[in-house]
Amino acid sequence: MFDRAPVGVGPRAVAFLLDLAFVVLIIVTVWGLAGGVNQTAENNTSLTDPNTGASLVIAIALLVYFGGLESAWHGSTVGKRLVGLRVAMLDGSPLTGRAVFMRTVGRFFDCSLFSPIVAAVFVWASPHNQRLGDRWGRTIVIRTGRRLF
Repeated sequence: MFDRAPVGVGPRAVAFLLDLAFVVLIIVTVWGLAGGVNQTAENNTSLTDPNTGASLVIAIALLVYFGGLESAWHGSTVGKRLVGLRVAMLDGSPLTGRAVFMRTVGRFFDCSLFSPIVAAVFVWASPHNQRLGDRWGRTIVIRTGRRLF
């Protein structure tokens, strides 16, 4: 059904860029619905401030996007599906909730905090092509063939 050989940086980067484009679309939509940036309340951190509220919604949307889709779609996101990839446990079995959580936490560190270049370095340095979140979650990214939704 799939080739269990771990996928390298190239296909993962393409999937990530597709996911990033989709996430930017989510952010722009949420920000637009929230009324954009409220210049008069720029330094206000009240939850009733549109800037703070929109930022919280965006942060939650990002967690739901990656973690939620990987849970619901058996290790896939929009980008992974379009490229023909999915995430599996090291033995090829379906993802566990713990693995999805660890991948999501790891994504914050290796993709967001440090930059996606750090994630690529982790993949290149790993015998199983694992970024930090994959190592923590004991997962690998494998090919499945392209699928639409």
